[in-house]
Amino acid sequence: MTRIRCVMMQKNEATLLEPWILWHAAIFGFPSLTVIDNGSTDPTVLEIQTRYEEKGVRIIRDHASHSDFLHKGEVIANIIRQWDAEESYDFAVPLDCDEFLTVFLDQLSLDPDVIRRQFDYLKQENATFITERLLLNVPEAPDYYLPQIVRRSLFKARTIVSLDRGFHNPQSLYPERYVRTPFVHLHLHNRPDYEDIRRFARQKLTATDTGDALEHPANGTHLHFYFRTDAEAFSAGYRPVPNIYAPLIAQRFRDLGVDPDILLGTGESVPHPPLSIPSGFVAHRARHDGQQHEYRVFDPLYYARSNPDVTQDAYYGIWPLLHYVTLGWDEGRQSDPHDGPPLVIQTDKAT
Repeated sequence: MTRIRCVMMQKNEATLLEPWILWHAAIFGFPSLTVIDNGSTDPTVLEIQTRYEEKGVRIIRDHASHSDFLHKGEVIANIIRQWDAEESYDFAVPLDCDEFLTVFLDQLSLDPDVIRRQFDYLKQENATFITERLLLNVPEAPDYYLPQIVRRSLFKARTIVSLDRGFHNPQSLYPERYVRTPFVHLHLHNRPDYEDIRRFARQKLTATDTGDALEHPANGTHLHFYFRTDAEAFSAGYRPVPNIYAPLIAQRFRDLGVDPDILLGTGESVPHPPLSIPSGFVAHRARHDGQQHEYRVFDPLYYARSNPDVTQDAYYGIWPLLHYVTLGWDEGRQSDPHDGPPLVIQTDKAT
């Protein structure tokens, strides 16, 4: 049986910590999870860690400094090397607390058996393993996710060389061979409360620059963005961007005993059509200032076969779905072999 271990560093993640544990424990088991506590002071977080430690989650509490956060990649790499010495795993998966691992092949699957099976397939490969596809939750629009390409990594046992803080530039014993994995990260970065986003951005900036963090935009440029933009402008930036509709993700959290509203918000201004979606998702775009919503079936295999220019592209070839929602739909490219009309929903207010 292929053994997978997940490792994550967090600080005061009162909302995300328990869902993260429950999600990955349902796939790999509680003893397969390692949480590095980076100096949490929130009583809720401390209680969650103690409770799940009793179920087998390993809690590491001796990396509590700002320096440990700044060297997160190195801290995690050393833990993985310790696992190598113990010969206690086949794959190590570094994650952040707002990242939830799943699989996206011809369909979006949250089935633990399907997820574990992909590791079985990779077990015979000797390579640097890359996971480049991400689904970012859309603010104020639960069940809607923005496909993105962001390099992440995982490691086969006894292959790690180094890991950077963002997990974007993994180095393994196989620098000449890279294998793209079928995994996708559900990135629940956009917290329902915009002030929460700012609070955690401020925490990270303080760790990066212990002096005047907000006065030095060279450090954590993407984090400074939240202090130059208000909540309305932040959400408005997502509204015209096509994405996917995937209500099965919220349902999966419900099945795990997690209220998805605390992670995704309630989203009363966006439609939630009760569609039967065998593939787990449909493409979506809002038009006419959000008063019209279109939904279309997308067949990844069909789209790849029908659009070789997309699959051969260095960027869009990583994930042709991203090409369709950003370009292909407007170009009139056919998204599935049946080429049926989109489902159109009219609303009486803009989103």
